[in-house]
Amino acid sequence: MKPSAGFLLLAVLLLAAVRFAQARIIHSYFKLGSTLVLKPASVSARITSVVWKWDGELLAEWVEDVIPLTYYGRFGGRSEVNTNTGVLEIRNMTAADTGVYSVEINNQPQSQTHQAVRIREVPQPEVTVRPPMCGSSLENCTLSCDGDVKEAEPVEYFWKIGDGEWEQSGKIMEIINWEETQCVKMFSCRMKNPVSERRSESITNPSQQTTRNGATDCECRTNPAARSDIRVRF
Repeated sequence: MKPSAGFLLLAVLLLAAVRFAQARIIHSYFKLGSTLVLKPASVSARITSVVWKWDGELLAEWVEDVIPLTYYGRFGGRSEVNTNTGVLEIRNMTAADTGVYSVEINNQPQSQTHQAVRIREVPQPEVTVRPPMCGSSLENCTLSCDGDVKEAEPVEYFWKIGDGEWEQSGKIMEIINWEETQCVKMFSCRMKNPVSERRSESITNPSQQTTRNGATDCECRTNPAARSDIRVRF
């Protein structure tokens, strides 16, 4: 009994779905003038041939004892392929170098491809307090790690509370104005992306209470253990 046309079509679609699931796109970010390093998936056999392509066009090729390591087009003179590992390095990256990079190892195209994406360095961040008149009399306040991140994404945000460790979170941090939170002297934030990172200047805790003579009116001066109960919400 011959399989029906519907069954054959289903089999083809399932095979295509499996291949699509196995395909993997790796986003590789770079800034102008930097060096891009692309690593192929490891192979068990000894490498005897490597072919790299950019947007389907030949970039570099090498076949042991047949074709010497050769680079093509604008990649010549600023690229290097390690024939032992297949790793490709491209120096002095330009905006024109964005695109999809693929590799064949031992005549086998790898399912993973590399999407090269140009991004900017993150800006110098600044902590913005909202509302501007935030103080100890308000129930809560909001701190925002601000800066122009256009063309700098993806960006990660980190916050430093007092002299504590950096903690990864979101762009916005809400201060819950409890007594323990008022013990914190300073806040600062940091932006980070795959090509850079920068931190803000520290700002004074807007909800910190002071006495008439300007000293901090806070239990934490005599009870450091209370610092563990600081209330913030990301």
